[in-house]
Amino acid sequence: MIVTIALNPSVNKLAVIDGLEVNGINTVQDYRMCLGASTIYTAYIIKLLQGEPHVIGFLGGIGGRYIKHFMDKNRIKSDLVFNLAESKSIYRIVDSIHGTETTLLDNGMVVDELNIKNLKHKLQNHIHDAKVMVIGGDLPSGAEFSLIEESVAMANKKGLKIICSLKGEELRKALELSPYGVKVNKDTVMDLVQLDPINDDTKYIIRSLHEVLIKHKIHYLVYDAGDEGIYMLSKNKICHVDIRGFMEILDGIGSSDALVGAFAIAVERKYEQEKMAKLMLATSLAVKNSKYPVICHRKDIDCYYNKVKVTEIMNKKQGFIE
Repeated sequence: MIVTIALNPSVNKLAVIDGLEVNGINTVQDYRMCLGASTIYTAYIIKLLQGEPHVIGFLGGIGGRYIKHFMDKNRIKSDLVFNLAESKSIYRIVDSIHGTETTLLDNGMVVDELNIKNLKHKLQNHIHDAKVMVIGGDLPSGAEFSLIEESVAMANKKGLKIICSLKGEELRKALELSPYGVKVNKDTVMDLVQLDPINDDTKYIIRSLHEVLIKHKIHYLVYDAGDEGIYMLSKNKICHVDIRGFMEILDGIGSSDALVGAFAIAVERKYEQEKMAKLMLATSLAVKNSKYPVICHRKDIDCYYNKVKVTEIMNKKQGFIE
């Protein structure tokens, strides 16, 4: 089993308006609701790849019921702490006439000491059956980093391999706990690497991330570089995996969280580094090129797995290969 901690899962809500009138009445022409980027996508991919995810996290309100329904529909096991407040929501108002888009961010519920205590109790109940634990998302209001710290401590006592998909201060602090695996993307890499605003050279980023990996004794660090593919780093090897003739992307929501599901499966099954990297990029591409509510199909992952190409850019014997 793979325990997946969804700290603050969200829903995305889109309303299309023909000519937005401020201080007036607006008729919604089209309305859509979907899962926001979160570790729920991670759990979905674990299940799709014939793993056994168990989601633990905080949910509340209509958005929380929507997320819970999605997991139940896809037979994803969960043990959740429900809150009276609404789960995190991202509202987008699109004016189809003027071509404008307004985003409203609701950071969601505020959890209290009882909610946090219940979450830790649920984790304690399920962790003994797991081999891998994934922690992702951002902390909800009312929760402190000690929740992550204590969760990692519980997992370490049971010998679990921990994969972190965090951001900001939580990501930086989590590195001090030396997790087994870490995933960053183009939005979160700046939390670890001081980027040059004019020249964010990929080689510089990869070398800097490798230094981070060595310093914090991380076994694997994955950099999701978007259209550039994926870089997978370990102490003695760095692989770059990409696809030639990149296709049109239909929907990118959740793709970076989805590849963490492939990461967790690969760690649990002890795949070699190149195979892990190929599976992760294949999963990301499958999600990017599916249209919600379809997340992706297993056959899509298998198809892209056979198309992606792995290049070794650093090894113990040769160092960095220019």
